[in-house]
Amino acid sequence: MFEKRHYINIIALMLTAFVSGLYFFKYSSIYLKHPFLLTGIYIFIFISIVLYISKINIKNLKILYRKFLAVFSINIVIVVFLWITFLPRLGEIGRLPAIEDWIYRFILGRFPYNSPFTPSAYPFLFFSSMPFYLIGNIGYLEVIGLILFLYFLFYKSKTQKEILIVLIILLISPVLYYGIAVRDELFYNMLLTITSIFIAEEILYPEKINLKFILVGIIFGLVLSTRSVAAIIYAIYLPYIFRNNIPKGIVFLMIVLSIFILLLYPFFLWDEKSFLQNGPIAVQSYLSHIPFWSVLIIIIVSGLTGWIVSDTQELFFSCGVLLFLPVLLSMLIQITQVGFHIAIVEDVFDPSYYIFCMPFLLLSIKEYTIDKSLSKILAD
Repeated sequence: MFEKRHYINIIALMLTAFVSGLYFFKYSSIYLKHPFLLTGIYIFIFISIVLYISKINIKNLKILYRKFLAVFSINIVIVVFLWITFLPRLGEIGRLPAIEDWIYRFILGRFPYNSPFTPSAYPFLFFSSMPFYLIGNIGYLEVIGLILFLYFLFYKSKTQKEILIVLIILLISPVLYYGIAVRDELFYNMLLTITSIFIAEEILYPEKINLKFILVGIIFGLVLSTRSVAAIIYAIYLPYIFRNNIPKGIVFLMIVLSIFILLLYPFFLWDEKSFLQNGPIAVQSYLSHIPFWSVLIIIIVSGLTGWIVSDTQELFFSCGVLLFLPVLLSMLIQITQVGFHIAIVEDVFDPSYYIFCMPFLLLSIKEYTIDKSLSKILAD
């Protein structure tokens, strides 16, 4: 799976190892000595484990049976559910308090974006969190995100080895445990976008405007009303799915934008001044720490990429890379401004935004061969 010319798998592995290593370095710097050495050892072990499992012939081992892997995955979900139910939230990450305070203010009739926790998400993320707020634990969003990820992993994987490799990467990476410990909903947010894409793959006919066409457009509009990064994903997907039906694609885009505006505009009318100062557009622009021109370049490159990709593996890989790059740019800018140690260890830069790219990179890892013409042939 990671042999010569398997570029998608190799790059996906390298990027996930980089993100995992960054998390490991940040927290080993706080609690352990020699963080650079330990991080180097961790990344070496991380990559070695994945490469070793990918090379050995384990077709006859029971651990590779799909039913066994399914039961193992269910146990992972149960452990995460119990963790979130009975263990307190760790750290000072303010995303969960921001969701709770936004919903609390909204229910009381106060302008929710005036929260001291500076909520950065668009309205639908908070609306989708309300059921869990009402039952008293928004942390269950992590469970929902994990369930969706595992479902799509099993649903879209051609071989058991693909499932095993992705599960191993997920379990040896600190990213999953970090999200659970601090109750970070970013993984769940990305799974909403992945879910919308899989729904579109199942029921959307690009050449035909019907009820399903409108329904998928509404779903995309709702998911776009979570965070701005969803725009990067859809900027790739829409040219990919509508490349032969551009007029229908424009109609679809109008539906998506109409739903997005319909959800956001009432908050502008509610308190125009506060919306412009504290609303999601202002806060996300401030938190990104990247110049506006780079955002435009990313969107343009995303659209061009959508014309090039040929299947969902390439689609997800492209999404992962193009979500990785702006976060990397933001990190490098902050390192040049305040120095490496302050940016990474002292929380000037928030590495949790790398979570955006992780599910896409993991779902792009496939078992395939390269023929003499350099064409990709997925495993049967």
